[in-house]
Amino acid sequence: MKKILVADVPQMDARYTAALPGWEIEFARTLGAARQALGRARFDLVAVGVYFDDSQMFDLVRWLRAAERTAGLPILCVRGRPGFTAVSTGTLETALRALGADQFIDLLQSAGAEADAALREAAERLVRG
Repeated sequence: MKKILVADVPQMDARYTAALPGWEIEFARTLGAARQALGRARFDLVAVGVYFDDSQMFDLVRWLRAAERTAGLPILCVRGRPGFTAVSTGTLETALRALGADQFIDLLQSAGAEADAALREAAERLVRG
């Protein structure tokens, strides 16, 4: 069974659960909780939401790439809820790739089953390598 750490807001839990049936999902709400989870368990993928822990997505991605244990772990960054950011998808994607994230998907571009499928396909692709 594939295991994912989801560092995102609680409002996204249902989306991850629907999109990733058969995956073991662990949710982290803070940067500290994410670091603890990554220190005690092995994950196949980390998904980080734009609004994770008051918008600390960039901090978590930076930490994941700097830590020896997680340096090669696939990172999927997700914008799944509308929010206060006026930053474009392209700008977010460019910044995240510069930090070492493997992929950024903007689920606001789709809805329902289509968004679930986009999330599932991205996660499966990153785990396959």
